[in-house]
Amino acid sequence: MKKIFSVIALFFTAILALSGCVNMNVGVDIKGEDKVTGTVEVTTAKQSLQGMDFKELMAQQVDMSKLDSMLADQWTYTEVEEGDKVGIRFETAKTMTYSELADAFSVFNIPVTVTDNGKEFTFTMPGSGQTAVDSSFTEAKVAVTFPGAVVSHSAGEVEHNTVTFDLIEGADVYTATGEANHSLYYSILFGGALLVLSLVFTLAFAPKAQKEAH
Repeated sequence: MKKIFSVIALFFTAILALSGCVNMNVGVDIKGEDKVTGTVEVTTAKQSLQGMDFKELMAQQVDMSKLDSMLADQWTYTEVEEGDKVGIRFETAKTMTYSELADAFSVFNIPVTVTDNGKEFTFTMPGSGQTAVDSSFTEAKVAVTFPGAVVSHSAGEVEHNTVTFDLIEGADVYTATGEANHSLYYSILFGGALLVLSLVFTLAFAPKAQKEAH
């Protein structure tokens, strides 16, 4: 994986010059077969801006037309200001197919791949065995959320249906497999079957009940 994130660098050149401390959190949320969304959030501590206003800094340093051109119709972005941190959150402009998501993340030089075999989903991102980001990043993580339980993973930590990889720790490959969650499908199917049976019994016994009433 390359250690240069073009869009991120476009945003944070000025911040890196001031502090050299940037946090990055990437998210991949697998919604279902060939349906995924992604996020990239990059933040820094307010105090690292040395009293400068983040919005003013961005207005001075970022060519917004260039940014919009780089993001095209793949990403939207909003400003982040939570507690003592400020930054930018990028979100995929829509629910994407696997190939669309891979293309969208290529803007950040993050080579993600999502596949499925009809029963399980697999996320893969190549590593180098070393840290995947440069020393400017104090935190760099990728979290992958599956519809169902996590089956296996090469590195990282698991919490519920999510595997989180630490890019600073590094790995030869970042990969995880999770189950498809069929519980909603079966509940809908079972509920529909009950509804049909209820209608059948209602239609079958309603005439008889009317006759007995007379």
